[in-house]
Amino acid sequence: MPAFEIIVAVAKDGVIGYKGQLPWGRLPRDLKHFRDITMGNSVVIGSNTLESLCIMFRRRTNLLPGRQIYVLTRDLQKMNRFPDCIGVSDIDSIVKLGTRSRIFIAGGESLYDQFVDLPQTRVIHMTRIFHNYHGDTFFPLLSPNEWRSRKEEFHPSDEKNKHAMQFVTLMRA
Repeated sequence: MPAFEIIVAVAKDGVIGYKGQLPWGRLPRDLKHFRDITMGNSVVIGSNTLESLCIMFRRRTNLLPGRQIYVLTRDLQKMNRFPDCIGVSDIDSIVKLGTRSRIFIAGGESLYDQFVDLPQTRVIHMTRIFHNYHGDTFFPLLSPNEWRSRKEEFHPSDEKNKHAMQFVTLMRA
């Protein structure tokens, strides 16, 4: 049975999105962090996150080069428009993936809600963005008894990254 790792960027108050987009826009340091961690592995996203990626990158193919994308969706026919992605209809299909690569859960809110409490989810790679944003999608609250910080790396804002951020690796206790 595979182990899962969640990867997420979170603003203050747990905000992860607004109207299908990242409310903070592009933060190159965080995007590079995401790429570096997930490269060569599998990434699981929901159909709304897939649509957001298509808008962000202005294309339907080659969305995350070097990674296999699995999309959890009720409408597998829709996946015909995304030749680089594999549609899966339920969480059990993801649990049964026969992949040797690491499996990252990369959003959105519904997927995080479904995976954060699974015993197979062992690691959370969280980018904490030090800014308040209005949002309509949120990362679930984590129990401090269940998750422990193992690594923290702070980065101040700069000319390319408008907000300070911290990369945090949390391990299941």
